[in-house]
Order: sequence, then structure tokens, then C-alpha cells
Amino acid sequence: TGLGQDIYSQTLQPLGHYNHLDILNEVRQRGSIAQTIEDLNLNDGIIYACEKQQIPYVLAGSIRDDGPLPGVIADVYQAQNAMREHARKATTVIALATQLHSIAFGNMVPSYRVMDDGSVRPVFFYIVDMAEFSADKLANRGSAQAVAILTNVQDFMVNLWNNLKQ
Repeated sequence: TGLGQDIYSQTLQPLGHYNHLDILNEVRQRGSIAQTIEDLNLNDGIIYACEKQQIPYVLAGSIRDDGPLPGVIADVYQAQNAMREHARKATTVIALATQLHSIAFGNMVPSYRVMDDGSVRPVFFYIVDMAEFSADKLANRGSAQAVAILTNVQDFMVNLWNNLKQ
């Protein structure tokens, strides 16, 4: 669920607004996201896909987190360094909803990348958010490659899912 709604049908779920706390506790009990995916036989979602496809991701914490969640980097400087490492390797970035993390990462991403074969290609950066603020902030700071998709993340993900499964 997302904010208590089924992310595919967008119907409200009974006590769905507690689901994030339930999964936090499941992960804490098992010690890692990967172990939780295995133990609970989870088979969808962004983190599931990243784990199964061995796509690196950074979970940067904040002082307001309902955690701690194993795997989250709570120290802002360590999180920044991890984000920078991935920013240098990125070819396409899709930043979803978290304005501050999206802006921070967008400021770290180069506009191009030299590939192993010597070719140069652009780094594509998409920022999905309800507010224009995120995209404007990136554009104002010189992140010319940032393309804004102004919608809520739930609708974006449902439409992405529906179009990719065809």
C-alpha cells in the first residue's frame, strides 16, 4: 500500500496506513531487506526489483524516519558519499517524490557519462513529484537535463506498471 491505499487499484485498505510500520518491524526482526523479501515471499515493488536485479540503491535516512530500518544510512555525510558514488555511474535516474533527496541527487548527477567503450552519452534524469518546486529548483541550479513529470508518484507507478506489463 501507499498511504493506506492499494497501489494498483487505489482502493483504501483497512488499517492500511499502518502497513509501513508493519513492514518496518518485519525487516527489523529479520535484519535485512533481502532476508525479509525471501522470508515473506515478496514478489513485487521497487525495492524487490532492485534486490532481485542487483540494482544498487541508497536509502538515506532522516531525523523523522519511523525506523531505524536496516540498510538505511542515518549519517547524512555517509549517505551523501554513497549517493555520489552512484551518481557518477548513473545513466538514467528516476527520482520519486522525496523533494530533498531528489534535489540533492540531481545536484550530484553529471550531465553526461563516458562509457567503457569511450562513447559519451547523456545522463537522463526524471523527477516525479506533485509540486513544480523540485523540478524548478533543479533547473535553477543548472540541472538542465532534469525532466519533470508532474503527477503523484502512485499514479506514475501504476501507469508505469500497466504500460510495462503489456
